[in-house]
Formats: sequence, C-alpha cells, structure tokens
Amino acid sequence: MNFLEFKDLLFEKAMNNGFSECEVYHSDGESISISVYNGEVEKYNLSKSFGLSFRGKVNNKMGYSYTEILDEAAIDMLINSAKNSANLSESDDETFIYEGDEKYSKVKTYSEELENIDPAKMIDKALELEGETKKYSDKVVNLKGCKISYASSNYGIYNTKGLALTNKDNLLTSYVVPVVGDESGKNDGVGYVIASSLDEVNPQQIAKEGVEEALAKMGARSIDSGNYNIIMYNEAMVQILETFASTFSGDAAQKGLSLLKGKEGEMIASDVVTIIDDPLMDGGLSSAPFDDEGVATFSKELVSNGKLNTLLHNLKTAHKQGVKTTGNGFKASYASSVGVSESNLYLQKGEKSFEDLMKEINEGVIITDLAGLHSGANVVSGDFSLAAKGFYVQDGKKSFPVEQITVAGNYFDLLKSIKSVGNDLKFPMSNVGSPSVIVDGLSIAGK
Repeated sequence: MNFLEFKDLLFEKAMNNGFSECEVYHSDGESISISVYNGEVEKYNLSKSFGLSFRGKVNNKMGYSYTEILDEAAIDMLINSAKNSANLSESDDETFIYEGDEKYSKVKTYSEELENIDPAKMIDKALELEGETKKYSDKVVNLKGCKISYASSNYGIYNTKGLALTNKDNLLTSYVVPVVGDESGKNDGVGYVIASSLDEVNPQQIAKEGVEEALAKMGARSIDSGNYNIIMYNEAMVQILETFASTFSGDAAQKGLSLLKGKEGEMIASDVVTIIDDPLMDGGLSSAPFDDEGVATFSKELVSNGKLNTLLHNLKTAHKQGVKTTGNGFKASYASSVGVSESNLYLQKGEKSFEDLMKEINEGVIITDLAGLHSGANVVSGDFSLAAKGFYVQDGKKSFPVEQITVAGNYFDLLKSIKSVGNDLKFPMSNVGSPSVIVDGLSIAGK
C-alpha cells in the first residue's frame, strides 16, 4: 500500500470511528556517515528511515499515535491508539487541526547538486581531509575525529481540512578535530564546513581552520580573578544563546519556566541587540516554508533594539495568550507531539570588525569556549557559572591564550550589558548564530 492510499483509508476509517478531524505527518529520509582513521575507513553507516504520525480529535480531545509500517493493521492500530490517547488526556488546553494558509514562502532547503551523492567520493574527501590535517603541522599528534556526513529527508502534512503540504531538505557536513601537542601540553581545535555540494568541501581549508585553532591555544595559562572587559566570541555567544533559547518559548512562559513571561513590549536587552528568528533563511539548518502544524513560516524580530516584541508560539500557545501563532510549532521527530521551538535564531550582526572590538576594549579577555553548559546554567533563572577558555587582550591585540578560568553571570543581565556588536555573524554547525559582542558585568574566577 502506498502512502496516499494509506492516508485516504486512514482518514476514512478514523472519521467512521468517531473522529471529527484528523491529520497525518510523514517523514522519510536517508543518511550516510563516514569516519576515517589512519588512512582507512573506520566507520561507514548507511541508514534509511520512515515514520508516520497520526493525530485526531475525538470527543473534542486530541489523540496521538504513530507507525513505521503502512498496512491495514497499522491503520487500525493508529486509530485505536489515538482514541485511547484522547480518552486518557487530562489537558483542558484547546488543540487545533489547521486548515492552512493562502500563501507559503519559497525557501531553499534542498540542493540538487547533492542528489545521488557518490559515497566513494565522500570517502576520498574524508581521507584527503585526514591527510591534509596531519601534514599541516608537525605538532599534530592525533585526530579525535574526521568525518563526512550526508542526510536528506522528505516530509509532509495532510489533514481532513484539505491541507496537503510537502517539502524536502538535504545537507552535507564535514569536520576534523586535530590534537596538537608539545612540552607545554595538548590542545584540540575544530575545522568544519556545511555544504550544498561536494565541491564546497575543501580539505585544505578545513584542516587549516582546525589546526590553527588548536595551535592558537598552546601555552595557555590562567589569569587572576576579577572583573575584565570581555569580548564574547561569536561561537561562545552561540553557546549562550542555544542554552537559553527556550526562554523565548511561549510554552515555557505559560508553564512558568521563562522569566520573559509577560515582558512583551519591554526592554529586555541593550538597544544594540536585535534577535531574529528566520525560518526562511536559504541553507539554514532549520529553514522550512511551514511548521509542523502546517502554518506558513515567516521571519520575525523577537527583540528589536532591545525591546521584546513577541515570544515564539504554536497554535495552542498562541490561542491561550490571545495572539497569532508565529509559525514555530515543531516536532522533535515524527513520533513527537507538536511543541514550540526556534528555527534559525540569531543575534543580528553590527558593523564593527573583530579587530575593532579588540581595540575598543584595549585590555581584557576574549571568551572563545565554554564548558559545563548543561550543569552550570539555570535556564529558568538565567544564572550561569561556566568553565571557559580564550585569549588575553593587551593594547587592542591578542596577547596570550587563557585557560582554567570560570566566567559567571546572568543571561538576562548579559543581554542588557552588551555594549557593541561585531559583524562576524556565524552559525557554527548550528541553527543558532551570533556575532562577537562586548559585554559588561561578567566576573572571571582564575588563579
């Protein structure tokens, strides 16, 4: 039984079994992952997946179920499981099956150049990357990882209100993690690329980025505890924004898990801060023309020059708050219920170069790496205390690498203390991006 036949029969049987409206979400994909070590393929994983979820209203309660098999037995299972799920639901929140929008934006999520990608050529790229990394410097003593991966998926939403949406995406990534060492110790770095064609995977460039990052950390030392002028490097700022991204969730706010609840229209950040959620970004890791409820997505400024405009909403949370959905109703997987999450979230870049930022602080610390984010950050209160690495700045230039320090502060205070924003916006293999920023009010604990 093909998908369309399965869907039509499922809807027919569900409506005959007391469902007033229903929907299916389906996803099928494939992935290739290749790791190399010492000139040989260490791991080669090829996987394909398919899944379908069903949800429907019965007695004004929403029930959920899912399957990986398309046959008549699966149809009966889906209907019975969803009906049982609805009967067991104790939630009084109103849920919705969406009829769709008149218009959906076009967004580039699929590269035809990656169709029918040749695994042999992927292996060649990975082996070349390993070789280029090892020969880049005689200080390279090992590689923690050298990998190239491809993933693609097709997904869609159909419901009994006439909605029929499909989209597809694909992605190629490659990275290397070199370890360099001498008498002072060992350090690692990361070189990576997110590509829309195999030609964009440049082993020499990726190797250079990874090894140079590792070499720059050599000879690091701690500094005295105190308050310093601080540049939060773009990748470190991304770590902060990723960790606290849920504070912009309308669902988290309604559950009392975000201090941004009820703050719409208020200044929550410095006036140089604009934070955007853009699902229509070409090539973004979370770009999509519609969310997983079938709502047309659109770019929106969550924070404009420091003022909170809106939180992120799906249909349910928007209805509870009496506002329109922001098109951020997404699933963690086909088997999950719809939640609220960001798409491509980023702090808008400014005009200053990184060199300008260093000149501006003249003397201080660049924070480049943060560790312990899962245990050292409280998403509700915003407080964090994190192990950090970076560089000391003197006379507006990098002086020496820094390690064995801890940086502490509060996320909400940090947003308000951003003084300057760089132009080096970066999405480091993430759907969250940021430029480097100068911040006040963070304390550093060192030696």
